[in-house]
Amino acid sequence: MINVDLTIVPALAALAGSLIGACASVAATFVGQRLQARAARLVSELREREQLYGNFVEEAVPLFVDAIERPSLDPGKLMHLYSIVARIRLTASAEILSAAEEVGKLLLEAYERPPEDPAEVLARFAKGQVSIDPLRGFTQACRLERAKALEQA
Repeated sequence: MINVDLTIVPALAALAGSLIGACASVAATFVGQRLQARAARLVSELREREQLYGNFVEEAVPLFVDAIERPSLDPGKLMHLYSIVARIRLTASAEILSAAEEVGKLLLEAYERPPEDPAEVLARFAKGQVSIDPLRGFTQACRLERAKALEQA
């Protein structure tokens, strides 16, 4: 028969409990930090994309105004917009890229049309002619991408 000191059993149980508690605490901390890091990375990426997409819109609008007022295309102005599209190509989804490229096509088409009176164009826009908003598809794609990213957070 084996002789067991009964005072060792509670000590071993306490030690095992402490060990399990410590491991659980370390695991919870690790998982929590990973989730926080992922959320911070997502927020940072969203902020960068919003800034990039905002730059694209801010660059495109004056070009459309320019296309309405005069028929001649200034390649230098258009190339700056193209450089933003290239940056979008690096990080954006296929839907965003497609919408940005569509804006570029609409811009080239706008330069091919004869000049128009800006007041008439604004009046048509105020009346809600959807076809006159060349950035609608792009901005809608950006909103959808943002909503999907926030759902994943």
